Parts: sequence; structure tokens; C-alpha cells
Amino acid sequence: MILADYPGHLIAGLLVIVSAVLVFFAFRRGEMQKTSRRSYRWPLTALQYIAIVILLLILWNPSRSQESEILSRNSVLAFVDTSESMSVVEEGRISRLDSALHIFKEKFHSFDTEGPDYKVFGFDRQVYRCGTSDFLRRWGSQTNMHGLLAELEKYDSSNNDTHNSDQQAISGKNSSVTGAVIFTDGQAGNKNIRTYTPLGNKDLKIVVIGVGSRKRQADIAIKSINAPSRVAIDTACTIQAMVSAKNLQEQPVTIELLKDKHVVDSKEIAAEEFNRNPLGGDSLTKDATTEFTIGADRIGSHSFSVRAKPLENEVNLANNVRSTMVDFVEESRLKVLLYSQVANFDIGKLRQVLARDAKIELDLGLDAIRKPALAKNFAQMHGYVGLPDDRQGFNRYDIIILGPCEFDALTEARISGLYSFVVDRGGGLILLPGKGKFGPADWANEKVKTLLPVIFDSGSPTMQSSSTGRIELTLEVVESKLFNEGSLRDIDSWISPLYRSISPKPASTIFAVIEETPVITVQRVGRGRVCLLNISRLFSLYRENLHGGWLYKMMAGLTAHLGRVKAREAAIELFAERPAGQSDMIKFEAYVCDKSFVPVAGANVLLNIRDQVLTMNQVERGRYMAQVADVQDQSVIATAQAEVNGVFLGERTIAANLPPIKTEMTDIELDEKFLREFANKLNGRYIHADEVGNDIANMFEAQTQVGSSRKVTSVWPNWPLLFILCIALSVSWFVRRSIGMI
Repeated sequence: MILADYPGHLIAGLLVIVSAVLVFFAFRRGEMQKTSRRSYRWPLTALQYIAIVILLLILWNPSRSQESEILSRNSVLAFVDTSESMSVVEEGRISRLDSALHIFKEKFHSFDTEGPDYKVFGFDRQVYRCGTSDFLRRWGSQTNMHGLLAELEKYDSSNNDTHNSDQQAISGKNSSVTGAVIFTDGQAGNKNIRTYTPLGNKDLKIVVIGVGSRKRQADIAIKSINAPSRVAIDTACTIQAMVSAKNLQEQPVTIELLKDKHVVDSKEIAAEEFNRNPLGGDSLTKDATTEFTIGADRIGSHSFSVRAKPLENEVNLANNVRSTMVDFVEESRLKVLLYSQVANFDIGKLRQVLARDAKIELDLGLDAIRKPALAKNFAQMHGYVGLPDDRQGFNRYDIIILGPCEFDALTEARISGLYSFVVDRGGGLILLPGKGKFGPADWANEKVKTLLPVIFDSGSPTMQSSSTGRIELTLEVVESKLFNEGSLRDIDSWISPLYRSISPKPASTIFAVIEETPVITVQRVGRGRVCLLNISRLFSLYRENLHGGWLYKMMAGLTAHLGRVKAREAAIELFAERPAGQSDMIKFEAYVCDKSFVPVAGANVLLNIRDQVLTMNQVERGRYMAQVADVQDQSVIATAQAEVNGVFLGERTIAANLPPIKTEMTDIELDEKFLREFANKLNGRYIHADEVGNDIANMFEAQTQVGSSRKVTSVWPNWPLLFILCIALSVSWFVRRSIGMI
């Protein structure tokens, strides 16, 4: 106890002494001198003096000090997954999100003012604070656990450091974040646990609650759809779909093919046709492949979708369909020049099979007649053309087939033009075998040696090989279906290569061999491709009764493979790809050149996709770029057109197959393994939603002492001194009355 208004020892002592002296002298005189009253003198003096002292104490304000604790309500962060997979309704009840909110309200007593203050956050692609669970946004396209971890780090650092303004606004000046509870099904965009970093504060209590049924659900998914991007009109092609089944339980699966949103075909896959997933993983996951044959009766782009009919009690229908685009075109004719300085059966039969091919517009150049006057008259009479004299002349063609000729005797302009035709323009060149100086083995020009896909033995390269046998296609060509392997049975004679000592260059590809000697070799040089046919007596592959036989099929396949860059498309290249981490975005890049194939700056490049016309922006000289959003198809058809200063440079149409998009609904199974690892990474605890009890909520302390306060209160309002004073005065009055002084 203290005296709040104590005047100091000097003044207090004077007051006490003066009061004692006055009381002493007051009770020595008068009535107190009588003998009968002397015995009451000292008691009355003491009582009167005590009353005066008590009055002095009251004036000095007797007080006492009280110390109390200052408590703050703790904050707990509640993160609720609002991604698309949380919309799944399992076992005929409520959605996963609603189930999580029910547990949050019932088990954690979120409205209890005596408990912790729960700060509610939603998270999908990003974390957002919503104040209350009623304002959660549904349904996000992806779950980003890294964003959630970043939010935890922010609050974790705010506990250790001085509260910043944002934290003060959210949780109060003195509040403390003591823990977090996370509701999710574990379908995160990134499940590589090594990419997540643990929290710095080990005292922050983390609880991860897995939401979703542990019971295995039946699920049918179309994993991929494979179809050619461009198909010639009135040509049949195949659409192949990979179907994945989980927990099938001997149920058959019906797969439908939709063309432009209309069902055109359906097939049923029996349960026993599904095989184990070759890549491992879930032991209950099986795969099967189904194929549909399609065609079109009109030119244009068509949408094809493969859809699986839902099974009984199937909860995930979002992955039951995949779509792709197929462009049906009237294929433009390839402009082909067949040139030779030697007239033989090979050239004659090649002219016949090329003339049979409807996709080829053929020009024949035959310089076998030596007298110029006769050669000129012969060309005018039969419509033959000569070998172009310059680069522009070569660039009018898509493919040049060069028969036996004396290449080293050509002018430098022709040699440079042919080289530029392949390397710069992207044209196709087919070299036929020849003997001596008329064959590529004896050509000495360095540019043509660069184009050749093989290296000739310097010993006796022109010697005809003595080995004979049947043509065998390589595995790469068989899988690409460039040639029909079954059509080789039409060849009833043994074939021999012309050159026996050749080696393919490292960058070349062997299409066919005879007794391990390459006979069809292709190499890409620059933008174009060059093919060497090392076959003696090429005409023996021709069969009149079989529409040209295998010679026709071989040349049709080679011209289609080498003639990819049309004359109209030579000045522009177009590519499409999905940027990393953006599954619904497509990035287009165009490379634009002028007629001399020099990159063009300041060109006007327009991109046409899905009936939209976009302007492609220049990134650097000759390189242009554009991005298109919200494209979910597995293939895309686009056309780019370029012009500069009013001069049309060309256009390019591509039909690109894109990788399948992995969405939030590709797999919706509760991933408890990932959630356990994630909880361990955060030094927290994982628990399934069905096992949440009141003990989980009680692990978060409701309040924390943040300080203390000291309070001084007066004793006088409690009346003990007044009571003592009244007792002293009353006793004094009764004594004085009893002795007759009153």
C-alpha cells in the first residue's frame, strides 16, 4: 500500500507532532483536572489523537497497486481449395468444397468468439482472402500450392518481425498467427515435393486435411486422340484414341466419335480388352486403344471428338471427351521438273508414273539431242523445257528430279540456282543414278557434294554392284507409312544397287536397302531435302497392269515427302507450340523472307485461326510472333499471310498437333501420399476429413499474453478507514458521556 498524496517525511512528521502536542495540552486543562476523571485522560487523548491521524491518512490518499495481464485473441489461417476438382460430388452427397466448409464450421467452431480468430482464404491458381467462407470463388482451373506456401511465409515473417501495415489491417496490431489449417484434395499443379521449401518458423502449427473419398471410384478418361492434321478430300484416314479406365469392374465401355458435334460412329470396348498401364502407376489403371475411320465430302476444317459414355456412378465426367481438328483440303499440285541429258528406259518410265500422279504438274527437260537446232525444234514440238538458267527459274518448281547429266558442265548460275533452290527456298531434289561423268559419283563440284546424302568410295565408285536382292524398307519408313511395305510383293524380279561402295552421311536417313547397301537415302540440307536413288535398272520396278507398280508408289511417296515447301509458301515459315506453364495458350512464330530469301523487316503479317484474324508483331528482323488464348483442342489449323510495301510475299498454312492438355479434372482421386509429404515438409500434420475431431481444433490456442498493465487504486473508496474513524469517535463520545463531560 502507498500514500498517493503523501506530502513527504518532513511535513508529515510536523503534522503528526503538532497534532500530538495540541491534543496533549487540550486534555490537561479544564474538566480533565478533576480527580474523578484523571483515569480517563490518557484513553481519551489516545482516541482523539487516533482520529486525527486517521484524518491525515485519508487526506494523504492511501492507495494500492494492481498488475493485470493483457491477452490477445490468436489468429488461425484457414485455406480452402476452390479449384475445379473440389466440385466433385462423391457417393451422392455434397461437393468436396461444401464438405470441407461443413467440417470447418462444425469441428473448428469458426463462429465461437472464445476460440481463435479464423482468417478464411481461398486458393486455386492464386491465393485470395475472402473474409468469410460465403465469399469463396468457385471453380479455379488449377491448384497452386506454391502460392499457398508463399502466403504462409508472409504471415510467418510477420510474427517474427514488426507487423507491417497490411498485417495490422488484417489481424490487428497485437494479434499473432499461431497456425493454419488447409483443406484440399491434393490435386496440385506441381506434385514434385522437392520443389517446396519448409517454413522457417517451426512453432507454426499446420494441419492439412484431405478432402475426398478414399473409396476407389470408377473413371473413364480419353487420355489422347491422334489424327492427321490435314487430309486430302475423299481420302479415308484413321482417328486413334487412347482410353484409360480405373476400377472398371468388368463393365464394357462405349466410345463415340463426334464430327462437328454430331455422333457419326460408336464402338464398345469389353473390359478384358483393357491392359495394364505400361508406364506403371496405379495398379487399377488400365489402357485400351480404339480406332475410327473417317472421311469428308467437302473441303474445310472439321472438329472430331472422341467421347466415352459415363459409367454408372462415375463422378468425373470432365475427362470423358477430347477433341481435335482435321483440315480436309484439295491438295495443291506439286510443280515437278524431270531433267536429263541421257535418254533411257529409266527416264521414260519415270515420266509415265509422274504423269499418272494427279498431284503432280510435270515439266520434262530432255537435253539428249546434241545439235542445238534440232533440240530447239524438238522442245517446241513436244513442249519440253530446259534446265532453268537462274535462281528465279528454279524457284518456280517444288521438286526437281535430276537424271543422268554432266553436272560439272553446267554454268555457275545454274549450279548456284539449284543449290539455293534446295538450301534457301526449301525445294526437293531427287538424284537418279548415272554412269561415269553423268552420275553423281563423278561430280567434282563442291556445292553438289554438299547436297549429296552419301559419300562415295574414291576407289571405284561407278562400278555396278554385283549383289542383287529384294528391296527392304527401314523401320523408320515403315512406321511413318511413307511407303506401303505390302506393295513390295509386286516386285517379281531381283534388284541391284548401281553403286556398291557408298556410305550415308551422319545427318542422312536411309529409307531402303538391298543386302545392306543403301538404295534410297534422304538428307535435309538447309530448308530442303535431297534424295539419292541408288537403283540399277529403275524401270524394272514399273508395272503397267498395276497402275505403275512400286515405281509409281515410290515416286508418289518421295515427291510427297520432299515437296513439303510449296512455291507459294517458300517465303514464310510458321510454327505453333504451347508456352511452358500455359496449357490453354498457343504461341505462333513466323519467319518471313523476300524473294531472295533475306529476312524482311516491317512486313505486314496476318494470322488467321478459328475465323479470327490477328496481326503478328515483329520480334526481330524477319521474325514475327502472336499468341492465342483459350485453345483447348489437341490440333490447330492456322494460316499466315505476309506482304511488304504492297508486294505479296506468300502464305503458309499449318495443321499442327499439340500435346494433350493436363487439366485439373484429368485425375480427381484424393492424393493422400502427396498431402502427407506436403504436411511433413511444413512440419505439420495430415489427417483425412473423416477423422477430424474436436482435438484438432483445440490444438490452436485461443489467446496469447502480449503484455501486462499496472493500475493504482485508492483504498479510501473501500471505507475501512472511515469505519475505523467512526469507531474511534464513537468510543470517545461514549466515554466522555459516561464521565459526565457531555
